[in-house]
Amino acid sequence: MTKKYGQTNTEKWALDLGKSREIVTEIMNFGVTQPQLLQIINLLSLELENREHLQLYRNAYKTATDDKLEGTESTSNLILDS
Repeated sequence: MTKKYGQTNTEKWALDLGKSREIVTEIMNFGVTQPQLLQIINLLSLELENREHLQLYRNAYKTATDDKLEGTESTSNLILDS
């Protein structure tokens, strides 16, 4: 029988996935609204190291929120006007 030292890549992946699910559960326990959830995803996307992924998530966020922002001032305009 082969002795195993440390964790396999699959075990590490499973633990990381479990941790991610715990974080999501904790966020959902706050009772966040859909707009807040979209904003959380948006803010987390800004933390990505891969620029292409960051842009993909930001574009998806903009697409998801464009319809809802009609008639209101966007966050980027508020920041620029300050």
